[in-house]
Amino acid sequence: MPTIKNANTLPQNALNKSVKFSTTNLDNGQPFIEPYILTGPSGSFNLPLNSVTNGNTKVMVPLTTNTADGASYLKIHIPTVNTDTMYVTFAIKSSTMKDGYYDYITGIPAAYRADLRTWILDGTTSVPFVPTTFSKTLVFSVYGKDTNQTAQAIQFRVKFNAIFGNSPTQQTSTF
Repeated sequence: MPTIKNANTLPQNALNKSVKFSTTNLDNGQPFIEPYILTGPSGSFNLPLNSVTNGNTKVMVPLTTNTADGASYLKIHIPTVNTDTMYVTFAIKSSTMKDGYYDYITGIPAAYRADLRTWILDGTTSVPFVPTTFSKTLVFSVYGKDTNQTAQAIQFRVKFNAIFGNSPTQQTSTF
């Protein structure tokens, strides 16, 4: 008997950051929704990004080298046929979920936040004493599928920041 997997939460109902796309009709200046072609993530990193595609609608970015159940990931939900929004959710690998990853809905545990902060450091080993902001930026390109103008693709960035310093009271994160 096959194992029944739990349905995934819709990305808009999970903890997320979103990017909304629109195309402008040049005849009337009004925006319209069309399917979008999204490429990425890419960027310049000290450590390999190692992102993997999960079907045609998600890209998984591991935050550590661990890929077992419980490993921390960023899940990028690519806009599908009738949507104009890309979501980035905070997920862990979970064999009990239909897509293989559980999205956090109400809170992100300390262990996940620690993995995310280490990922943002991108291999930097010396943390300054004075509070310093470190960032890691994922780069994407997008263009409308109906208008199909690859030359008109726009590039955009999703940036993750964390403030590090040797003083425990100086360490904060914003995502």
